[in-house]
Amino acid sequence: MTMQWMVDEMMQERAHPGYIKRVSEEEYLQWARGFVFEGLKNQRYGQSFCNYFDIHDNILYYSSNVADADRYIQETYLR
Repeated sequence: MTMQWMVDEMMQERAHPGYIKRVSEEEYLQWARGFVFEGLKNQRYGQSFCNYFDIHDNILYYSSNVADADRYIQETYLR
């Protein structure tokens, strides 16, 4: 992730309030592999995803069911 990419993402979010950040399959799989360590720190699946990708989504953040959170991530955020 480059600094320019992060700035572009932030500008896109501000310009379009309904904008949904998209995550590539590769980025998702990289995060998912690391989730084991986040889980050990008592982070929920959706909470970890939101924190990792700097996404503000209360439905996902507070979801307590891993299967439901994963389905929601795949339907909403994967490109």
